[in-house]
Amino acid sequence: MIDWISTKVAMTLAALVLLAGVVAFFLGQQQEARHDALQSIADRTAGILDEVSQIRGEMNITLSLGPGGTQELPDQAGGERYSLTLYPSYVAAGFDGERAFAVLRTPVHFWEPHAGTYTAASVADLDTRHPSLMISVGGSVVVSRRSLTVDGSPSLETFVFL
Repeated sequence: MIDWISTKVAMTLAALVLLAGVVAFFLGQQQEARHDALQSIADRTAGILDEVSQIRGEMNITLSLGPGGTQELPDQAGGERYSLTLYPSYVAAGFDGERAFAVLRTPVHFWEPHAGTYTAASVADLDTRHPSLMISVGGSVVVSRRSLTVDGSPSLETFVFL
């Protein structure tokens, strides 16, 4: 009788260990799929910003998380709501401590330029005061390619602002 009980206990424990292994495998696959979805969004966002930065003239687009922009990103990544944080040289998409990053080929600024001339110091000051920009689902930003005169020299720059 004791042998029978110990055999049943051993079989039950083996089944539980096997079940735990299967559950861990599927949780790992789900986590990887969520990260892949975030990476896809980060890559797409960087691609949009880089495309605007390559334009040799002035233009504006609206980038939205969800419907409403001229360029729309999905409102969910792997079934979860997420946020985008834009930095001058890269993009981060994330939720719940999970992050995916994509590098920008051309740096961007996070302030709205106004008509007039700028100095290199004033541009650096504005960049320091606006180091990043975060967008949540349902939000949108303007992505703008504009001509600036900095220290007497014209240049085309890319701006992202609310």
